[in-house]
Amino acid sequence: GKYYPGGQLGNYTSHGVDAGEGYTVNIPWEVAANEKSPPGDAEMLYAFDRVFLPIAREFSPDLVLVSAGFDAAPGDPLGGCRVSPSGFYRITKQLMGLAE
Repeated sequence: GKYYPGGQLGNYTSHGVDAGEGYTVNIPWEVAANEKSPPGDAEMLYAFDRVFLPIAREFSPDLVLVSAGFDAAPGDPLGGCRVSPSGFYRITKQLMGLAE
């Protein structure tokens, strides 16, 4: 299938390179097979709650920087997902609680 993010570095088996080895977590979404029902708020928030946040909390960052791309927004030709403004807001609110 077609997964986003694509390519070798976007695969779930890629965990970073060189000094960044072990610091990358990818959650690829199958977007081509799900054109009628691409991943949206529910799927993204579930993965965020179950995969990303536990790892981030264990890491316990002092600072969180966000690369605010909107590839997961509806209509973006690259991502093929459908995360709404409300979904982005909920993810942002969760990120705000990571660093104290």
